[in-house]
Amino acid sequence: MSDEKSPFMEIPASLVRQLLSDADKIGENLSSTMLDIEEKKHIYRSQLLDNRFVFDDSELACTKLYSTCGIDGACAIERLVGTDLLIAGAVGVEGLTSIDDAKWQSPDHSTYVNAEGHNSENMNIARALMLEMELNLATVAPHDIILMDGSLTTALIHMYKAIDDFRSGSSNARNKLKEDFYEFLISYKKILALEKSDKIWIGIPKYTSRNDISANLKWNITVDDKAILSLVLNAGEFTRPILFTNKDAWHEKVPNEDRELKYLVREVISGIRQLSFIYYKPHEWSPALRIEVPKHTIDDHDKLAAILVTIKDQCRLPTLIEPYPLYMADRIVKNIGRAVPSYRQIVTRRIVEEKKVNADNAIFMMQSYRTESDKF
Repeated sequence: MSDEKSPFMEIPASLVRQLLSDADKIGENLSSTMLDIEEKKHIYRSQLLDNRFVFDDSELACTKLYSTCGIDGACAIERLVGTDLLIAGAVGVEGLTSIDDAKWQSPDHSTYVNAEGHNSENMNIARALMLEMELNLATVAPHDIILMDGSLTTALIHMYKAIDDFRSGSSNARNKLKEDFYEFLISYKKILALEKSDKIWIGIPKYTSRNDISANLKWNITVDDKAILSLVLNAGEFTRPILFTNKDAWHEKVPNEDRELKYLVREVISGIRQLSFIYYKPHEWSPALRIEVPKHTIDDHDKLAAILVTIKDQCRLPTLIEPYPLYMADRIVKNIGRAVPSYRQIVTRRIVEEKKVNADNAIFMMQSYRTESDKF
């Protein structure tokens, strides 16, 4: 068996034995949790039905064919001896159903790459740039329903983390965030449906630790809503829309004292506080998907029907546990990180070919800060 297929080959045998011993304990704990859920599953389901938390998608009629796309982004930092290579990007991928009127007229992607001085906050900056590009790309998508990877609150959370750094610091990436902050807020406001639009933007986080429903029904369980509802809901069932951010603390934060920026941030926070969520299990083989939707959108019966029909259609491949365009967008953007080492080699070669600096010094400064395993 090759080293590539043997992850334990370079780990000491005593450490492997300890890992395997711990695996037995973990397995026992998880089995106990799953057994408890299986034994109480009918109780959880009865509570959901009695409290009118669950509905069936067959109750919603939808005859129109909607175009859809998925938006996802990625970012990476290549830490070198002399600099950090920062790269971020976002892509849009069309859904399984193609409609001629919904074709990208503008580029279906956006990227940013630059060399930055060493800074522990560079990943925060890269992530904020990525989310900024995701939002801007989502607002120019020509499709009826735009599926966004992750929670609709994520962009503001990570932008806030970056603001403290780019408010006082100065670099190409930080300056770009400052320059584009206004456009970021305009896009965010549009996605949160604070203005009338025929388009529908929804967030579908792959991972979530929220337990709003189980807390409401006082379920004493250690798993989150997505996990328990994946087991309790039947195919085609969804939970009633629930406002989920009204108790969360949100404060205004802007990179500079600008009245218009403060107004837009307040508008965005207002939209976030009106977000609602549902869980929907489109097929038997699908997990329960957490779907976050602006309240004004989900209160519209026709738009709710459009959302469910579209997601069910985009999840019709049994091998996928998420809507097809989000899966494809995720698969494409993940290659951004994998491409950074090769990109670094291209940049290094161009520096050397220009012959403006000593080639040995250039190669040294552009080396990874850690010893690379492929050299041995």
